Amino acid sequence: MESTVLQLVIVLALFHHLQPQSSASTLPKEALPTKSGYLPVNSTTGSAIFYAFYEAQNPSNTSLPQTPLVIWLQGGPGCSSMTGNFYELGPWRVTATVKQNVEHLALEPNPGSWNRIFGLLFLDNPIGTGFSIASTPEEIPRDQHAVARHLFIAIRKFIALDPSFKSRPIYITGESYAGKYVPSIGYYILKKNPLLPVSKRINLYGLAIGNGLTDPETQVATHALFNYYLGLINEKQKTQMEKLQIEAIELIKASNWSHATDAKNDNPDEIARIFPPVSLIIVSLISCKLVCTA
Repeated sequence: MESTVLQLVIVLALFHHLQPQSSASTLPKEALPTKSGYLPVNSTTGSAIFYAFYEAQNPSNTSLPQTPLVIWLQGGPGCSSMTGNFYELGPWRVTATVKQNVEHLALEPNPGSWNRIFGLLFLDNPIGTGFSIASTPEEIPRDQHAVARHLFIAIRKFIALDPSFKSRPIYITGESYAGKYVPSIGYYILKKNPLLPVSKRINLYGLAIGNGLTDPETQVATHALFNYYLGLINEKQKTQMEKLQIEAIELIKASNWSHATDAKNDNPDEIARIFPPVSLIIVSLISCKLVCTA
């Protein structure tokens, strides 16, 4: 796994740093973003959010100025949205093959790419993540308000890159820890838009969250019943799982992150032995103790 991650970092570095004339021989022309670069969030310090934009391949039943723009935010916190780009929903996927005991990386077209009918914008959020730039560690956001403020600035600057972007519906999406980012920026936009001239507003149409971690205290408390009624665990396992939930929730309430880290690392093999049908779910439950509720 570590080698695969390292290889992905190398691919992303090539993607970011190669000059246009040399990148054409390294990457298929279709794999290059329509636009990419930096959206400054602080003109004084130089902190900026990295973006990669892929225009819609075949807009569906609309002209391009009415084709939705979909913004993707990766979770983590601190995971680059290039992960979603190259492994999940971008137009090209990084794949690995083994030839003569050597692993080789390649790009293959993604038949399920979201930019088949939508414009697709990946943002490395927050600053300090992926290729995004944080001028100092102190400038990296410590709460969702600061995250939303930076995203608001970045999205408006992206829209300003092309006059046709202003009229296009915008949907903000994400997964995992972006379950915090997505509603935060959505709420921020709703509060800020009325204070701006119509021409300066973000044309927000909707939000979408997949596998989102939005409120861990509430969500963790549902795991035992959820899995029990799906038939994945029995009554005894449900009781044991509820005990784990209580422990996790108390750690969250106490902001006891150090203890939560220790608990997460406690013998996952024993957890898997007690809960063989849902061992991964239980390990994920323990991992929830690490989640910051800021």
